[in-house]
Amino acid sequence: MLKINLQFFLLVFILAAISACAPAVKKTTAVDKKNMSKIVVQPIEAKEVKEIAAAKPAEDISAQQDVLILLSSSANAYQKMATYLNDALGEHAVQIILSGLPAQDKAVIEDIKASASNQIVAIGLKAAQAVKHFNDKQIFYTQVMTHETLASKKIQGISSLPSPEKLFSDWKKLSPTLSKVAIVSGEHLDAYLKRAKSAAKAQGIELQVELVKSDKGFIYKSKKLKSDVEGQWILPDNRILSGKALKEVMAYASRRGRQVVVFSPKLLSFGGFFYVTPDLQMIAAGVLQCLKESAGKENISGPRVLPIMGHTMGINSNIARQLNLAIPTEYRKYLNEN
Repeated sequence: MLKINLQFFLLVFILAAISACAPAVKKTTAVDKKNMSKIVVQPIEAKEVKEIAAAKPAEDISAQQDVLILLSSSANAYQKMATYLNDALGEHAVQIILSGLPAQDKAVIEDIKASASNQIVAIGLKAAQAVKHFNDKQIFYTQVMTHETLASKKIQGISSLPSPEKLFSDWKKLSPTLSKVAIVSGEHLDAYLKRAKSAAKAQGIELQVELVKSDKGFIYKSKKLKSDVEGQWILPDNRILSGKALKEVMAYASRRGRQVVVFSPKLLSFGGFFYVTPDLQMIAAGVLQCLKESAGKENISGPRVLPIMGHTMGINSNIARQLNLAIPTEYRKYLNEN
């Protein structure tokens, strides 16, 4: 039991990209460069990523300007994102990882402020907060859950949460009679939750939203959902999630035959119906698009937060059978045996 709780606890924080600090690196793994070399129009659609092919050289992406890529830590998700960007930008990318040491990081931020780089990509909340006050540079950030504290004409976010439009479209196809779903989440996600409600309504689904401030609140509100709530979508919100909360809520939902959508394939074995995770390559394509569209301009072009209209997913075949749901042919490639 202790081992399971520990695994859950670590999972939540790993998926939130909280990791030990490490020295800066330039690149980590190889990626398909041709898929990142063409910038697509907003919002980013899943089908468009497949069409990204060698069309314009990487130098055109930011009008041959150096782009500084600042990572909050050496977390794997951050480094993967940086690798995609490095690969597309080539010699015009400069990468720095915050060390976690206040004095050292303060000096690094001052150096960045004084640098000639006009465009900065901040990966993770810590990096975004460190540079958000720069008035003479364009800041683009991603891998951040909430956006309220980062509003500025010089700052643009690229969403790192799953597309609710695609999620509810997929969910309705997997469960055609689905009519009422709930999200229990932390605060300050107003714009995203409003978008989720519209996406659900478009599929004939009523979305109930409950806001809480802790894992205890998450457990309480989840258990208080009425019996007519057929599904629950759990967002990767480390502010209100813990190993205990995830385990308890998923077990409770499973006993009541409630469909649970989760944020990691590791949670399928604990009763998740299917998972959705952001597509990092699509997010990187969104970042590159924003860099190109705003290069050479006084202020940043486009929406305050660029939506990414796709995700990766996997379906728990055991739960589908328990719910007596027939998986459509086009979704069978996502089936996971648990």
